Amino acid sequence: MKISCKKAELLENLQKIEGAVGVKTTLPVLSNFLLETSEKNLHLTATDLELTIKCNVENINIIDGGEITIPAKKFIDIIRELPDSDIIIDVNEKNNITIKCDKIIYKIMGLPKSEYPPIMDPKKEAISLKINKATLKEMIKKTIFSVSSDDTRKILTGVLMVVENNEMKMVGTDGHRLAFIKSPVGKSDNTKIIIPTKVLNELQKFLKEEESDVDILIYENQITFKFDNLVITSRLIDGQYPSYEQIINRIFDKKVKVNTEILTKAVKRVSLLAVDKSSAIKIKASDGKLMINATTADVGEAEEEIEADYKGEDITIAFNSKYVADVLKVIGTADVEMQLRDTMSAGLVKAPGAENYIYIIMPVRI
Repeated sequence: MKISCKKAELLENLQKIEGAVGVKTTLPVLSNFLLETSEKNLHLTATDLELTIKCNVENINIIDGGEITIPAKKFIDIIRELPDSDIIIDVNEKNNITIKCDKIIYKIMGLPKSEYPPIMDPKKEAISLKINKATLKEMIKKTIFSVSSDDTRKILTGVLMVVENNEMKMVGTDGHRLAFIKSPVGKSDNTKIIIPTKVLNELQKFLKEEESDVDILIYENQITFKFDNLVITSRLIDGQYPSYEQIINRIFDKKVKVNTEILTKAVKRVSLLAVDKSSAIKIKASDGKLMINATTADVGEAEEEIEADYKGEDITIAFNSKYVADVLKVIGTADVEMQLRDTMSAGLVKAPGAENYIYIIMPVRI
C-alpha cells in the first residue's frame, strides 16, 4: 500500500478517531487503528470494543491500495511533529510502515488487518431519527455533567435518551442532582436507551453549530451517529433507569430570578470557604435580595449579598456549591430562575419562561 496526502488533512482526521483507540487493553491490536483504502478514499477506524469511530478521508492520492493497522499514539505523534508538507506512507508485505516528509523518514511496525477485531455491525433493523447538530450538542452539554462517575451504579454513568411522540428527551443524574432537556424531532418510533458518556464526549468535540442534521440509528444494544465524514458507534448501557417524571414535575411556590453572571461570580467567591465534605453554601432568599454564605469550622466564613427578583417569605436552603456552579456554566441565558419550596425539599434551576430545560438539586443538611 502506498498513499500521499497533506499533513493538515491527515492529522485533522486522525484526531477524530483518537478517542476510540484502546488505551488500557489486554488486546494489543486495539492500541492500533485500521487504515484502509477504497478506489478514491482513505478509511480510518479505531475501536476499544465499546466505542468505534470511522472516518472517511477524501482528497487522498492512492498510489497503491491496501490495509494495515498502525500504532495510533506513535503514528499521530509523528504526523503532528512533521512540517506542513506532503506526506508519503508506504507499507510493504511484512507490515513495515515508512513515513516520508521532505527529508524526514520514519519506519514503524504495523499489524495485519486480520488481527483487528470485527467492527460492530448489527444485522437487525434500527430505529432511525434525525436531529439538528447544534440542538444535539446543546442537549448533551446540558445533561452530561450531571451523570455519576461511580461504576458501582452503572446505569447512572450514562445519559438516558427517550424518544416518544416526536420528541427527544435526555436525562442525566447522579442521585443528588438531575438535568432534563427536551427537543422536537422528526417522526420516529418510540424508544428508551442509556448512552455511555464516553461516546457523548466524543460527539461534543465534532458537532458544529450549524443547521445540518445528525442521523441516529438505534439498535438492540448499540447506537450509531452519522454526520459529515464520521460514523460513531457505541454499545448501550443495559438496565432500568430511575423514574424521573415525578421529580421534574414537582410544584414550587417560591421563585427567585437573578442575573446569571452575578450569581456565578458570587457562588465562586463564597465557595472558596465551602471546604467541608458537602462543599455546602447556604442561599437565603428575602425581598429583593439573595444572601449566599459558606461557613467551615476552623477555616472561616464568607458571605455575599446580590440583588434578586423575589417577593415572599424568607427561605434558607443549602446546596453543594459545585452543583450550583455546574448548571450556571451551561444555562446560556442572561438571567436564571431558582424555584424553591422549603428548606428540606429539592430546588429547581431553569431559564426564566423556558420549560425545555430543568435542573433539580437535592439540598444539603447542615
